[in-house]
Amino acid sequence: MSEMDFKQALDYVFCQCGNKKNNLSTVKETALKMGLLPLHYPAVHIAGTNGKGTAATLLAEILKQSSIKTGLFVSPHLKKPLERIQINGKNISQRQFCCAVSAVNSAVKKEAAGKLNFFEILTLAALYIFKKNKVGAAVFECGLGGLLDATNIINPVLSVITCVDLDHCSILGTTLKKIAFQKAGIIKSCTPVLAGKAKKEVLSIIKTKAKTEKTKILPLGNISCFKQDFEKISANFVWNKKVFKTNLLSKAQNQNAVLAVKAALFLGADIKTCQKVCRNFKMTGRFEVISLGKSRFMVKDGAHNPAALKDFLNNYKKSKFYNPDNTLVFAASKGHNFKEMCLIVRRYFNNIVLACPDALRNIAAEEMLVFFKDKKVSVLRDISSFSYKNYQNNIIVCGSFYLADLPCG
Repeated sequence: MSEMDFKQALDYVFCQCGNKKNNLSTVKETALKMGLLPLHYPAVHIAGTNGKGTAATLLAEILKQSSIKTGLFVSPHLKKPLERIQINGKNISQRQFCCAVSAVNSAVKKEAAGKLNFFEILTLAALYIFKKNKVGAAVFECGLGGLLDATNIINPVLSVITCVDLDHCSILGTTLKKIAFQKAGIIKSCTPVLAGKAKKEVLSIIKTKAKTEKTKILPLGNISCFKQDFEKISANFVWNKKVFKTNLLSKAQNQNAVLAVKAALFLGADIKTCQKVCRNFKMTGRFEVISLGKSRFMVKDGAHNPAALKDFLNNYKKSKFYNPDNTLVFAASKGHNFKEMCLIVRRYFNNIVLACPDALRNIAAEEMLVFFKDKKVSVLRDISSFSYKNYQNNIIVCGSFYLADLPCG
């Protein structure tokens, strides 16, 4: 089969969006057929409710700056799937994407073509590109859950589980134990595990899984002397008797940074490189502050589920940007508890703009209106038409990573 062009590759990937799976047999069979398994490089596999994207990206950056050619597979993407697959911190090209997707399509039996879903195709594409580029290491972020996530076909040298909280309950389960079971599904025989700060019931599930797989949970240690700087949007802490400075504001985010550092050290990075990368590291949509001029600011944060939203708003209220009369631009992604999220944000804002950046992935603004009847609320039909000049005070943007493209002009 000839190589697809970019439109054909996108069409092939997106036409599988609704294809749900309850096993990994087809994607693993395809990976084996393509010679993508077993991996010929060390990989770190990261699951968790919040913070896994930050941990994965930070880890990949440390490895890159340790002179290791590093592949990174993350989700979601904000504009194009190219963002999900990176080599040394740069998105793959359209040509690389087309080549990888075409290879996946050719490897799948025609009668099984519909059995690969959107995320499975992209996982295979990432594996293909990492092999073709001869990476020295790779970091894989789970898309959803862990046990049945397409990335779980790999055998990593280290499994990492960030925080575990209630999210995607309709798919992963309605209790912390059920969700923790899914996340712990990435733990494999004789593969060490790193776990972030967790509630007892979550840690119990992780420990049980590790014992079953005859592997160990590596000691992480605690951060101490934690201090937030709300002026500079940064934090300092001490870990393993070493001082770290980051551009991450919350304690939870910095605990995820420690997971990345510990993982990097496990793969051979040195502590000074870890400190340097942490000091300069920034993530789009994580308490991202943008100046609008005349002492006005826009603050963007993905905060796409109740736990992340509470963490963001807690820090926002302590910051210099807080004002009850600020304008909130809010959206919620499907699969998350948008009702609880609406009830959370309404306590902080009087002026609210509801948006639906992507009809396929976001809750319709009209569905959220009922939670803001006593507020000054409007609906933004097209986020590209947004202008901060039409609103007063600071603009706070949260609830969905798909609002990252909200214009600042």
